[in-house]
Amino acid sequence: MNFTNLKQDVDDGRSGKNRGIPMGFDRLNHYIGLRKKMYFLVGGLTGSGKTSLIDDAFVLNPSEWVQSKFNKKGQKLHIIYRSMERSRNYKLGKWVARKIFLDTGTIIPLGKLLGWTGRLSDDDYRLFLSYEKYINDLSKIVHIIDGTENPIGVAAQIKEYAMENGTVVKVDKYHKRYIPNDPDTVTIVVIDHIGLLKPTKEYPSKKARIDKMSDELRHIRDFFGYTPVVVSQFNREIANINRIRSGDVEPQLEDFKDSSNTQDDADVVLALFDPMRYKVEDPSGYDLSRLRDQWGAKYFRSLRLIKNSYGEDDVRVGLGFLGQVGLFKELPKKREMTDSDYDDVVDKTFFIKEEDDNYGSNY
Repeated sequence: MNFTNLKQDVDDGRSGKNRGIPMGFDRLNHYIGLRKKMYFLVGGLTGSGKTSLIDDAFVLNPSEWVQSKFNKKGQKLHIIYRSMERSRNYKLGKWVARKIFLDTGTIIPLGKLLGWTGRLSDDDYRLFLSYEKYINDLSKIVHIIDGTENPIGVAAQIKEYAMENGTVVKVDKYHKRYIPNDPDTVTIVVIDHIGLLKPTKEYPSKKARIDKMSDELRHIRDFFGYTPVVVSQFNREIANINRIRSGDVEPQLEDFKDSSNTQDDADVVLALFDPMRYKVEDPSGYDLSRLRDQWGAKYFRSLRLIKNSYGEDDVRVGLGFLGQVGLFKELPKKREMTDSDYDDVVDKTFFIKEEDDNYGSNY
């Protein structure tokens, strides 16, 4: 055992070097935080918005913060985004639509932006063009790699990046240590989603591929100090008729699909849940009838912190969700929700309403 290494980590904490980057959600910052050497697993059913949550909490909010005046210590962020489900331009288009809404209140869904549902108007096109700098600045932080890959290929690319940005030194006969060129950089590795990994001769089954990828990500976390963020699907057991009848459809660790290794390896496990899909009450007590508009559109998701290796777990956070632009925003606690809060969520003003500045400093 080496007390010197532990003391160095404690001293780094005292000097502020171990502080995290805001995720844009106060309660998530409080309970888990975004920092080095953390493995996050986020699960949800198809259509629940889990990719949008990843983008908000682990990509866009942190990226915008490090570029802002609030980043007084000059923290840096690099994100390797393995988008195996959607193309690079799809991701960027969704992110532009989100930013346009936040800035102007104008909703331009991705289908409209890309001409799937008719021609984009000249005014909306000019508005889109004005976000060229936003995307260019974001691209300096986020490196999107689209298309499927096998776990060996994903791990090799991450390790290649690590060696280009740091050095491995020998500590003693049995141990090596990675020293990054810039210790102020937080490096996040997003895998969306892990069930889409390509097979190899060594890892032909989906479980074998997921297990291998998770094992590699655990090494990447522990040796290089990177932060893996993995998206995973839930299995169909959550929709079992007996669970629906009993109202017991809130996600559990056992509901993650194909393998249990990711849950075991992760430091933090989050589950995104849409109680309206199963016509059950929200576990936190939000009035769901007031979070749906007259056309049936839903503006609510429940986020549950199932596992937290370094703090409290079994915590629920109510989130407003604007699916048209893939935007999440933390709701007031249920006991603090007012009639006007419910109205603001449904008429969408809640998502762009200015709040007290709790986002301005790292934690």
